[in-house]
Formats: sequence, C-alpha cells, structure tokens
Amino acid sequence: MRRITVVAVLCFILNFVIGVNIALAREPENPQLTLQQAIDKALLNSKSIKSADYDIDRTEELRDKAADKVMYTPYDEATTAAETAFTGLQKADTNWQMAKRTYEAEQDSLVMKVIKAYNGLLQATENVKMAEAQLKYDNSQHIIALAKNRVGLLNKAELVESEATVETSKSDLEAKKKALDDSYEAFNLLVGLWPEDRPVLTDLPGYEELTVNNLDYEVQKAFEQSPTVWLAQKNVDLAKIAYNIWNYDSTSEPIKVVKIDLDKAKLDAADTNEQFKNLVRTIYYKTKQLEEQYAGCQESVKVAEEALRVIRVKYEVGMVTAADVTAAEIALEKAKKLEFDTLCEHDILTYAFQKPWAYAG
Repeated sequence: MRRITVVAVLCFILNFVIGVNIALAREPENPQLTLQQAIDKALLNSKSIKSADYDIDRTEELRDKAADKVMYTPYDEATTAAETAFTGLQKADTNWQMAKRTYEAEQDSLVMKVIKAYNGLLQATENVKMAEAQLKYDNSQHIIALAKNRVGLLNKAELVESEATVETSKSDLEAKKKALDDSYEAFNLLVGLWPEDRPVLTDLPGYEELTVNNLDYEVQKAFEQSPTVWLAQKNVDLAKIAYNIWNYDSTSEPIKVVKIDLDKAKLDAADTNEQFKNLVRTIYYKTKQLEEQYAGCQESVKVAEEALRVIRVKYEVGMVTAADVTAAEIALEKAKKLEFDTLCEHDILTYAFQKPWAYAG
C-alpha cells in the first residue's frame, strides 16, 4: 500500500511538471510593428518610467505636506519655525519639479533606445542576408575550384584556400545570426515581447537633411530645453537651501561639509553645461558628415547597379560566367548595405539633435 501511494505521488508530480512545461511552451509570435507602435509598447512596458511616475506622486505628496506647515511667508525678523517651514516647502517643491522633469527625460531616453534598437534590428537582419549571399557565392566558387582541381587547372594550395574561404563565410554567417538573435532579445525586452518572438518591423528609416541656419542659436535652444541641464541647476538650488538653513546641532553636518556640497553642485552644473553644449555641436557635425557619406553611398549604389547591368548583358552573350554575375550582385548588395547603415545612423542622430539629452542618456 505504501509503495502504491509513493508511486501515485510521483506520477502526480511528474504530470504536474509536464503540464507546467506544456503551459510555458509557446510558438514564437511575429507581430508587425511600426516604430511608433514599438515606442508606445516600450513606454507601457518600462519599469523605469513607472518608477519615475511614482516619484512624481511621492514628491507631490511631500510637497503638499510641507505646504500645510507654512502659515505665512517669512520676512526679515521671521521666526525660526516660519523660516524652517518655508524653506522646507521650497525644497519639497523643487524635488517635485525635479521628479517631473526626470520623468520627461526618462521618456525621451527610452524613445532614443527604441529607435536605436529598432534600427539595429533592421541592420542585423540585413547583415544575415548579406552573409547568406556571400556564403552562397563562396560555395559556388568552391565547386568551380574542385572541378578545376580534378582536371589539374588548380593546385592543392589554391583548393585549400577556397575551402578556408567557405569556412570563414560559414563562421561569419553564424556570428551574424547570433548577433541577430541578440538584437531580437534586446528589442523584445524593451517592448515587452517574449525573447523567442520575432517581430516584423514595417518601418524603414527615412532621410531628411538636417537644416540649421544658426548653430549657436540651436545650441542655446537645446541648452534651455534640456532637462539634464535644468536638473543640474536644481541640485545647486537644493544645496543652497541646505546651506542657508543650516543650524548647528549634534545631528547636523559641519557647515564646511555643507559648503563643500554646494561648491560641488556648482562645479557639476558648470561641467554639465559645458559638456551638453559640446554634445549638441558634436551631434550636428556627425550628422552633416553622415549626409556627405550618404551622398557618396548613393553614387556607389548607382555605379554598382550599372556594373551589374553590364555584367548581365555580357552573360547573355556568353562573355562572362554566372559566378561573375553573382559577384556583381553581391557588390551591389554591399553598396546598398553601406547606404542603409548610414541611413540608420543618420536617423538616430536626427532625433538626437532634437533631444540631445536623450542621446547622452
């Protein structure tokens, strides 16, 4: 009887485990996603955004509580209690405003991450296609090499070199496939999909030249809009409040420490200001450099297209082999791939110029 009971329990456990595994098993899904849909899903899925939203509510509650303690605005000969209550309100209100700006900055940074991940996934997909085409070509060349070797037109060393080329292409294809899987997982993590899902991205990056009439004006405009710069200045304001309301008691930090904290906040703010302005200029110059590169890529594509057209004509009259046609096709695909990579990077930098703080984040 005891043996039967043990067997029954084991069977129950086994069936439960199998049932759980079956429940967890699922076929990969292939949802179609535009860039905006991906951004919307990422914003809903982000824990950092939710946490920043909670911080707004939390600091607002603290701000309201601090406001309740203020009976009137102190002036000149105000009592210590009134001063303490009012500065407490100032500090709480600053923290609340900072929480709201942090939330906005988190959103902008997440949008930038999604754009990078979206474009990166598109590029990784094209990398696999390119590697597959290269392997197909190298295999065809190796077949020709084997035939030549059999009739004595190719020596052993050249045949070994052909084999090594195929193996290199195989390794490259496997590396590109692994990189594609990594890109899928990173993208899926952002937008809240399962790791094994393979979404179909329906948007391709567009091209619009970045037009700036006055770079200094654009730098100053971005500087004034930047939540990063604003937050750095608010840290200075908080440090000033701490310094102004300092009172000596057994629990207070030494006044020199409070002063050092204020000096550090000012230094950090000055450094943030300088770095931010430099960043805006760097993004601008990189974008213009990519535009020049993109124009060159377009010309390279045209040249490759014309070369392929000529090769195909020659193939039709028997002047070249099918391998020559394939080589021209691969040359065209490589030119298009470089053009596409440049376009993706330009797309990212165009958004970055609009919101440089997101690019830095």
